[in-house]
Formats: sequence, structure tokens, C-alpha cells
Amino acid sequence: MANSIQFLHLGLGAFHRAHQAVFIKQNIASVSMRKADVADALSAQGNKFEVIARDGSGETTTLVESIKEALFYPRDIARITEIAKSPDLKAITLTVTEKAYKNGGDDGVPARIAFLLAERFKAGAPGIAIISCDNVPSNSQFLRGLVLEVVAANGDSELLQWINKNIRFPNSMIDRIVPAMTSAAITTEPFNQWVIENDPISELFQGTGVEFVPDVKPYELAKIRLFNGVHSTLAYICEVEGIEFVANAITHPAIAQFIKALQETEMVPSITDTGGIDLISYATTIRKRISNPTLRHRAHQIAMDGSQKMQQRIFDGANDLAKLGRPAPLHIAAVAIWVHFLATNSEIDDPLADKLTPLAKSADALEAVVKTLSLEDFTRKLNPSYFEAVAKDLATIRKSSVLELLSNKIAAL
Repeated sequence: MANSIQFLHLGLGAFHRAHQAVFIKQNIASVSMRKADVADALSAQGNKFEVIARDGSGETTTLVESIKEALFYPRDIARITEIAKSPDLKAITLTVTEKAYKNGGDDGVPARIAFLLAERFKAGAPGIAIISCDNVPSNSQFLRGLVLEVVAANGDSELLQWINKNIRFPNSMIDRIVPAMTSAAITTEPFNQWVIENDPISELFQGTGVEFVPDVKPYELAKIRLFNGVHSTLAYICEVEGIEFVANAITHPAIAQFIKALQETEMVPSITDTGGIDLISYATTIRKRISNPTLRHRAHQIAMDGSQKMQQRIFDGANDLAKLGRPAPLHIAAVAIWVHFLATNSEIDDPLADKLTPLAKSADALEAVVKTLSLEDFTRKLNPSYFEAVAKDLATIRKSSVLELLSNKIAAL
């Protein structure tokens, strides 16, 4: 291949094309992990595409040309392996969604990365950075642990030693609202952020706007809770109330009041290490971004994979508030709305849907809550001391509506 590839990216979705592909100025080989047609469609248009950033004040269009190859795993494994072995490669980046962060056999993402690193080790190529861009706490370090588990299970002590010495896993935080694609062009918002822990890879990002910091955790927590937690909560409110777009929900008077209070009275206090971030100002910016009417971000898209998302977006914050001795009535409401969604929505896209849906349908609200939230598949569980309160809120929703619950919560503050 004529192109010298510096970045190998796993996860060829709309988000990657509107985020990493915009920030990275070097050559990228982007790999679709689920469907060949995604890679083939991009290849057919010469790997060039437009990103339209739009809000109420207008729009700007950017032609993106950094992706030089669009590949499909495993069909193009020979070329992917060739890139992984190349001394020109500087980093492997990932947007594979939260549910991919588990050891799921040879086809799992950690096993695939372990394979590519083994090929690089055998080729004698230098170390690289592996940067997760998914909404997982301590994302790259968490991925590192999964990859090392795979290598250790394979009994390859030399590879294990080489990875520990040469492969860097800087955590990162990414932020841009990118609705699912509906055309060749990608529509997004003007806001675009990428924060990475200090790493030698920073040399390749000079002048791009990517931020390098000593510790990503405050940025990560702020984003996962104040933005992603709000996004998920809004999505389930919308799904239950029949609202198609989250921008229409966050401008609804009762919902707007609830979301503002959720952020300011519970989510902000749950983050004790702010890293100097003005969290109230950040929360205000988030609400404005989500209310952007031009994005038409469907609640149904955000609502998928809730079993993977709710754990870090809502459960963790509620649990931290319990440790601090602070009440969490609005987090509790968010959990109740999700359980009601599981019981009443006929189109749930979630890896645990088959297990969760029948549990959430239990006629007794407390039984529905206890069984749903105690599912063994959760790696992080909501503090059981909240279960009765969640059940009380679920009963309110069942008797009246979500909007009635939100109004009651605001009145009680």
C-alpha cells in the first residue's frame, strides 16, 4: 500500500468520522468491527466525506480526508495485521462502545488487540499507544487489564513482559454529539473535545486542539455523569413519554427543571475531585448542547445498551452520594424510569434484554426492582439501600406517569 499508516482505529462508526478523523491529521486505517458494508461504502467514495457542524446560528462543512483505508475485521485481517506490524504505526484507537469491554473469547475486542500486539512483538516493531475513546471509567487502563488477561491466559510470558514495557495505555475522554448517520454527510454539533493523559503521542497532535493533561479522571467523570448520565435519563423519559428527539425533551418545562436539578444538586456533588473544572458552568453548557434542535438526535439511539451504560452513568454517581451521606432522589428516579422502560418498550436493543425484560415486568414493583438490579451480569451494581425508593418511584410511574414523578421530585426539593 502506498499510504504509510500512523493510526489504526477500531470502530468505523459515525462518531469516529466526526471526532478522531477530524482531530487526527496523519493517515488513519479505520476498521469496521461489525459490518463489511460500512467499510465498503466508505471505500467506494474514496474514503472522503463531509462533516457538517450545525446549531441554531448556522453550519460549517469540513471535508475529512485523514482516513486512507476502510477495512473490515476479520475479512481484511491480512492488511490489518500488516499495519499492526509496521514501524510507522504510532497508535491504535478505539470506539467500540461500552459492551465490547469484556473478555468475550477470540472474537472479543481485547483478544483481537492481544493478537495484533503479538504480531507487532514478533515483527520487532517499537512500542505504541493504545487509546480507548469509549465512555468507560479509566477506559484505556481498563482495556489494558483485559488485554493482559488474554495474554496471560495464553501463557505467553515474553509477550506479557513486552506489553508491560513497551505498550502505553493513556486514558482519554471524548465529547461530541453525533446522531446516527442518515446520509453520506455526517451531521454533528460545533463542540468537539478530546482529552488524553500526558503521553509522547502528543507530538502528533500539536495545533489540533487535543488537550493533554496529567489526569483524565475529573474530565471523564464530569462527562460520563453530567452529559452521558443526562443523555441516558432523557432517552428513557422520551421513550416512555413518546418523545422522539432529546432536544424536545430537555426544553419541556418539567423535564428541564428535573435535569437541571439532577445535575446541580446530585451529579455535581458526587464528583469530589473536580480537577479545577467549573462543574456548574459545564452542566449549563451540556444542557444548551443537548437542546440544539438541528441535530435531531433520536432518543431510541441513545437508549440502546442501557445495561452497559447505566452502571457508570447513573449507578456509580448514586453510590458515591451514598458514601458521602447525601441523598440521591433524582438518581433514584432515573433508575425507576429505566426499569419501567425495560418493562414497557417493545424494541429494546440491549445485550441483556432477554434477561432484564421479564424481570422488569413483574407486577410487584419492589420485586421488579430487586430482581432487575440484582442481575449477576452487572459488573457494578446499585447500592441495595436504594431499592425500596426505586420501587416507590416505579409504582408512581405505573399509577400515573413519568412526568408526574418528575414534578413530584422537583416539588420535594
